[in-house]
Amino acid sequence: HKTDGSVVGQWGLRVWGRPETKTKKEAGRQNAHIARQELRRMLLDRLEPGTVQWGYRLKDYKEIVTNDGEGEVDIFLRNESNEMVSSKASVLVGADGIRSTVCRLKVGDDVFPLRYLDCIVILGIAPTPTDSDLADGETVFQTADGQTRIYAMPFSGAGAETAGAASNEAERGRGEMMWQLSFPLHETDAKRLSSEGPAALKAEALARCGEWHAPIPELLRSTPDRLVSGYPVYDRDLLDAESLRYGQQNNERSKVTLIGDAAHPMSPFKGQGANQALLDAVLLARTLCKTLQAKGDGSEVTEIEDALAEFESEMLNRSAAKVKASADAAKFLHTEVAVAEGNHPRCTAAAKAAAE
Repeated sequence: HKTDGSVVGQWGLRVWGRPETKTKKEAGRQNAHIARQELRRMLLDRLEPGTVQWGYRLKDYKEIVTNDGEGEVDIFLRNESNEMVSSKASVLVGADGIRSTVCRLKVGDDVFPLRYLDCIVILGIAPTPTDSDLADGETVFQTADGQTRIYAMPFSGAGAETAGAASNEAERGRGEMMWQLSFPLHETDAKRLSSEGPAALKAEALARCGEWHAPIPELLRSTPDRLVSGYPVYDRDLLDAESLRYGQQNNERSKVTLIGDAAHPMSPFKGQGANQALLDAVLLARTLCKTLQAKGDGSEVTEIEDALAEFESEMLNRSAAKVKASADAAKFLHTEVAVAEGNHPRCTAAAKAAAE
């Protein structure tokens, strides 16, 4: 949409119809949405109690060779009482995000530096507005003015709210929507605005979009400060498989690896960060499981270190295109491409503009 609500393009259910009215191939084009908070809860509920231990911060690790030649990782952590504790592991997996401690210790920030993408993101969750058919509990929409852009989508269904966005009885039971606002900003100013906290971030969002078409004003105004966050947008240069495998210690037999944003951070503008991390986790689990099963049943054995190398290569090859596309989107979504006419995603509009 443009800021007055005029439609410049639409696709998805509004164009193709619901999956049950289409062929299986066409139905496969529909996205499945789930709040990551709910997904985390579902995954945690499937684990044995005590599997996840909270309240520890990694400080360092050391890889050692055991008497049987297998090798293990000594892990040094600081607990909530600020005491140093240690643990041992067969494999250490850094799944600790874009500012990964595991990545810093293994690869080094100089090899894999942060890269600012020249914009800031502000996020919020609000009770589902009542003044627009765009807030029907199904529609995902985006509005832009060629610089500032807001994206909104259902977060939780009516009667099944999970974020607690309602602040009064009238807002309860309507469901919730999440929104993502972004715009270009110098890195210093983006850091300053982010540091000023939720109230300042919300005020900036209203200053930029408070007069845009419905339901955007209500969506922003009704968002409680406690559900507003914001940050400067970064990714990193692509990490090559050799740098990840050998690391700063030049250890090809390392049993330390990375997944998700720790390995291939990307901007949020293609919605692929969590998806790629999930694919990483499944691939790693299958790789390790296959290796350990082979050790147990007498099959031809792939050593864990070799299995990790194979995993890392496949992971980085798969995610590289997503990192690049996400970085590209951080640029073109804040230009006139965002409001170009056409019933297709904005990446298609950007490709057409580049070809002209």
